[in-house]
Amino acid sequence: MKTAEETEIMLSRTDIRRECHKTTFEKGEELSRRGSVRNLQWTKGKEDGFEVISMEANVNGSHGNLYEVKIKIDEDYREILEYECECPAFYTYAGLCKHCAAVLLTYLEERRLGKAASRILPVSRAAAPSVRTTTYGFDGILGQYVMKDKVNLMQQEILGKVRLEPHFKLTGGSMKAEFRIGNTRMYVLKNIGDFVNAVARNERVSYGRELEFYHHPEAFAPESRPMVRFLQFTLLKGSSYLGNYLSTVYKRELNIAGDQADEFLEAAQAAPFFGAVDEESSREWEIREGEPERLLEINGDKTGISIKLQRMQFVTGNRYGYFFDDGIIWKTDRERIEEVREFLLYMESFGKNGLYVAADELPAFARDMLPVLQEHFEVKMQSFIPEEYLPEEAVFEIYLDAPQRDLLTCELYSVYGEEKHNLYENFNLADRRDAHREMKMAGLVSAFFDAYDPEKHQMVIQKNEERLFTFLQEGIPRLQELCDVYISDSVRNMKILPAPHVSVGVSLEGELLELTLQSEEMPVDQLVDILSRYDRRKKYYRLKNGSFVDLSDEGIRTLGRLKQELQITDASLKDGKAEIPRYRAMYLDSSLKENSGLALQKNKSFRSLVRNMKTVDDNDFEIPGELDNILRGYQKQGFLWIKTLKANGFGGILADDMGLGKTLQVIAFLLSEWKESGENPGRPWLIVCPASLVYNWKSELERFAPALPVYTAAGNVKEREELLKRVEAQGKGVVITSYDLLRRDILLYEKMSFACEVIDEAQFIKNHSTQASRAVKQVPAGFRLALTGTPVENRLSELWSIFDFLMPGFLFAYGRFREELETPVVTGGDEEAAERLHRMIRPFVLRRLKKDVLTDLPDKIEKNMVAVLEDEQSSLYDAHVQRLLAVLSKQTEQEFAGKQIQVLAELTKLRQICCDPGLLFEGYAGGSAKMQLCLELIRNAAEGGHKVLLFSQFTSMLERLKQELVKEDISFYALDGSTPKLKRLELVESFNKDETQVFCISLKAGGTGLNLTAADIVIHFDPWWNVAVQNQATDRAHRIGQQNVVTVYKLIAKGTIEEKIVSLQEKKKELADKILGGEEMGMASFTKEELMDILRV
Repeated sequence: MKTAEETEIMLSRTDIRRECHKTTFEKGEELSRRGSVRNLQWTKGKEDGFEVISMEANVNGSHGNLYEVKIKIDEDYREILEYECECPAFYTYAGLCKHCAAVLLTYLEERRLGKAASRILPVSRAAAPSVRTTTYGFDGILGQYVMKDKVNLMQQEILGKVRLEPHFKLTGGSMKAEFRIGNTRMYVLKNIGDFVNAVARNERVSYGRELEFYHHPEAFAPESRPMVRFLQFTLLKGSSYLGNYLSTVYKRELNIAGDQADEFLEAAQAAPFFGAVDEESSREWEIREGEPERLLEINGDKTGISIKLQRMQFVTGNRYGYFFDDGIIWKTDRERIEEVREFLLYMESFGKNGLYVAADELPAFARDMLPVLQEHFEVKMQSFIPEEYLPEEAVFEIYLDAPQRDLLTCELYSVYGEEKHNLYENFNLADRRDAHREMKMAGLVSAFFDAYDPEKHQMVIQKNEERLFTFLQEGIPRLQELCDVYISDSVRNMKILPAPHVSVGVSLEGELLELTLQSEEMPVDQLVDILSRYDRRKKYYRLKNGSFVDLSDEGIRTLGRLKQELQITDASLKDGKAEIPRYRAMYLDSSLKENSGLALQKNKSFRSLVRNMKTVDDNDFEIPGELDNILRGYQKQGFLWIKTLKANGFGGILADDMGLGKTLQVIAFLLSEWKESGENPGRPWLIVCPASLVYNWKSELERFAPALPVYTAAGNVKEREELLKRVEAQGKGVVITSYDLLRRDILLYEKMSFACEVIDEAQFIKNHSTQASRAVKQVPAGFRLALTGTPVENRLSELWSIFDFLMPGFLFAYGRFREELETPVVTGGDEEAAERLHRMIRPFVLRRLKKDVLTDLPDKIEKNMVAVLEDEQSSLYDAHVQRLLAVLSKQTEQEFAGKQIQVLAELTKLRQICCDPGLLFEGYAGGSAKMQLCLELIRNAAEGGHKVLLFSQFTSMLERLKQELVKEDISFYALDGSTPKLKRLELVESFNKDETQVFCISLKAGGTGLNLTAADIVIHFDPWWNVAVQNQATDRAHRIGQQNVVTVYKLIAKGTIEEKIVSLQEKKKELADKILGGEEMGMASFTKEELMDILRV
């Protein structure tokens, strides 16, 4: 219970106003007043021993946008710890955005009105599910199967013997069909609609004395069943029964439309079938594949030709054409007959007795139609020589002109002796010209142009420099291979010049690199202009005289790309020189070296810097003698890498795999610095880490470097202030503090100067807007180093935040980083952007994996153990899934986006049901499949003398497991977020020494900073979206010092969301692998469809 005095120390409007611009605050007030803050929820909890309020809300912003806001505050210290919003302003400007301000103001108002109790909705206590009934309509389907057996038993004497025979009539291309049905005697089918309905309902129908049966499909002979299915599909069109409608519409005859011809004839050919064409008698027909032989006769006279085609009825289906010829139906691919289909239709309608082509049409006929007809028919010609009507072979001429700077014209002519024709004027089919070649040539030439001038009959390129450049470079040479091209002087003056040869000088002067550009072939100002207009998609630069400079040369493209990537302004490069930060040296060297088209000149200082960074192992740094026999080979290399970074004025990320001894490598570095300074460095060193690791760092420093003065900035405010003053006065020693205390004491640290600042578990500053992230960046330090096994957990912005601490500006401002690198890599899968980012950070990130450096580390065996939900647990899970799917199906994408917090809460409930429904439903007395599996694993491990680490995200689940361990008389320790820091160390030391069998650990609280190599079995009771968090937990046991093979069991509820979580974990490795070589990407946002797919396991 707080005193009245304590109650007064609470967050106020003044505190909110202090964190944002006045205008932003006023806009936030307006949003709050309008009621734009929706679904405000908050809860109290403890972080590192301090009470923190976490709140979430949705805010209706401008233009109908809905933004999700998350905020953490410390009421006792009147501080806004972290805040995050989805709006663009949050990523662009410092301080609170108007949406964050609105949420905080709304919180203050609700607190004032007495609503400050936790607003996170309590877990609903669902009633036991009611007895489920058969899904509507399924009983009808089931009845069909029952009827099938019943019918078959009742008419065994006729089963499989009833025949259905089609009889078609084809007249004028129109096909109709009648049917006969029977066994020993055939009856005419008088109503096709009644028949189809009877089959659909398995009805018993009588056709006469010798035929009465139940119309089940199996009653029909096998060769007749395809025709039965055809009639059902054609008439019912997907319905199961259409009643009187079918009986009325479909009687004795069925019209076979073109789109039904394929299916009808395919069904008919299963048995002999009959039909009549035109006035012929009915006969039996068979179907053959191919095209029939048909005679086409051409007879010439003085004024033209007569054409007569052997008659043959045909029908066109969707896939085939069918020709009916003397008892044979020729089945031909539709594509094959498509080019003569119109001719056939015309002949059937108007040319039964032949047709006549006049002399003036014969050139077009001989040139374009006759070759096609000869492909399909046996053509016999009399008194007609088609060669006499074919044109001479055309030759072509092209005339190019440029009447204006941005206009190029083209005229194309076909030439036949003395005759010349403009191909872009009207074309007369009667002309004796090679139309096929002319059209082909016209199409080829037109492809290079973007418009047509109908008045001058010319193709043109108008105000399109890119197309003009392509035409000059590729189009003219291509056309010159095909014909004569006549070029005017104005076009001839549009030259394409090669890119200038550029000499690049790089020198290191103090903290800056100087870049110098020179070219003997082009003035510097013109070269700078080319680089300033560089666009990687553009292949040219247009000079004032109309000529082009070809920028396909890799040298000039490299310089243009570097100018953009390194943010070199035109003003700074106007005299051919530019200064860039020292930390760009490695990236500049690798980019320039890859290009052989540039002449490079590097001064001695620059070459020395690059050589030092590339040959870390050769650098002359002495490893402290007392650690020489303790450090492993890769750790010595890490020590040299840190020393090299420091010596060259860079910062870096030591991103070794968890358990590889990052702490020891840093201690070796500090001890080396201590000795080199003669035990008087002049400035202290600072280590910032999670509160749970403060005393672990102190213990490790005292163990491996007892000569170093070590101070923990703990205790109350006054004690911490006095400690820092004492350390500053001494000018030496290692200060260890937590992220939270650094944030609270930042005014003290800002006044100090540290030789080195090391941040451990650097993912703590992954959100660059948090106060913890700001605080570590405000500390004055000569050298900065970040330690983390997971530099990227969820987003590339986390990597940006760490580098913003190490070397501000190295990855640019966040807005540019997101635009040029993060979004293209994550959203667009841009390989080039990913490679660029990798090359930029590669010299400053040291990443080693256990499998690569610890060949003597025992194996880690990972197994997924599947538990099958049964009885009440399974029913509860299914009911919850169906309820959530029903809710989602009714939401639009916009509604779903505004309720993701609630949706994630529902997903958590599903995961809790998978663990144990008792976590969610009060009074639940059923079983838990995973609980039983887990206890069986622990019992077997204990009997075998193994020690177990048991992790769960849910502390309430650990409590239930601990109760069961007590019943089983299995000894255990437990650790969660409320366990004090010193107590954690005691528990770890005890577990590593005594006989306690199980260590129950909250995943978030114990996933980092603990060394538990006494255990050789790890059990993850519930999977988490981010597998990196699970791997961190596993590596509490699988690390240096482990002597046994570590077995990792992941308990998975089969057929549930947990299986999808494991699948998602596997899919999220690829992106981080490209950037860092093995980091995990955590849970991303889902669309509604993706989430529904996850639920439908």
